[in-house]
Amino acid sequence: MRKILLPIDPSAYTQTALAYAALFAEPEKSVIEGTAIIDVLDVVEHAATFLPLPQGLDSHKEQEDKLLEHVRQKVNKELQNFENFCHEKKLNCTLKTYEGRPDYVIEKESLYSDLVIIGMRNFFHFEREDKPETSLKQILGHTISPILAVTRNFKPIRKVLITYDGSMPSMRAIQRFAYMMRNTKYEAIILTKSKNEQSALANSEKAEKYLTQYGIEKLSRKWTQQSLIKTFEEEYLNQVDIIICGIHSQNFIKSFFVGSFTKYLIDLNQVPVFIGQ
Repeated sequence: MRKILLPIDPSAYTQTALAYAALFAEPEKSVIEGTAIIDVLDVVEHAATFLPLPQGLDSHKEQEDKLLEHVRQKVNKELQNFENFCHEKKLNCTLKTYEGRPDYVIEKESLYSDLVIIGMRNFFHFEREDKPETSLKQILGHTISPILAVTRNFKPIRKVLITYDGSMPSMRAIQRFAYMMRNTKYEAIILTKSKNEQSALANSEKAEKYLTQYGIEKLSRKWTQQSLIKTFEEEYLNQVDIIICGIHSQNFIKSFFVGSFTKYLIDLNQVPVFIGQ
């Protein structure tokens, strides 16, 4: 892995994302690209809330410029904090600032990155950082790079839950995660949903054999007849440190908004999720 894309906002989620980026980047000497995004159109709209429209255009322009300068100062501060962390930990890093809609910028830049690490809640609109927005949900299904969606707090990865359905996206998620974690010791559970136990375990057997090549300390296969959400809540919610999921890009929009396991995990915001597609 050569490059990790880390979109920066002024929240605790960015600090957690940076801790995970350090975990993955250090063994490979990967470059972490800290990316700040200024949504100028959103700043202009927000500035209009301070002055009613009948006010003169000069007054509006003055308010816009003042707010935009304030946003740039916040962005520079966060980039400086990012750079200081990387230098302290002796991590390779680059800093980028873009103007545009956050989800569009992240989608485009992710094409040239091996991994995107982003918070489950996003605060890319620096001018109103108390209101989370939905950049993560908007980029899912629109990037070829895997995404690690993180919670507010970092914790070491010791126990991993892998949801596996035999599809190409779920196996690709396993491959990418296993390669990234090849220098780390951890325990893994492969969970498959099926009406039949024999069918479920047969389905996950090859995935298990693949993972054993990476020297995982303890590896087991489980199956469930229940929904993944119910099984997770009853057996794994407080037991695992990260979840591996594969999503199908072609049917993603429909399945995500109807109610997918991935959407549930993001809304829950309690366990980091590694998403491959």
